[in-house]
Amino acid sequence: MEIHTDAVKKGDYVVLVDDLIATGGTAFASIKLLERAGAKVVGCCFVIDLSDLGGRRQNPRPGQGGDDFGVF
Repeated sequence: MEIHTDAVKKGDYVVLVDDLIATGGTAFASIKLLERAGAKVVGCCFVIDLSDLGGRRQNPRPGQGGDDFGVF
């Protein structure tokens, strides 16, 4: 997974949008990458949730439940 060094600035607020959440691994890695680049991830949303794989139940940040992920 990669991001351009100038894609976000320190303190930028970001919403992660993806088409699918399965195990939550890609979402978790994306959040960590964006935070490492200086962004503040304020939300995530997904079009499809493969609920049997448990991605929505992942806890990407301490103190926040997996149901904070939006699935439409």
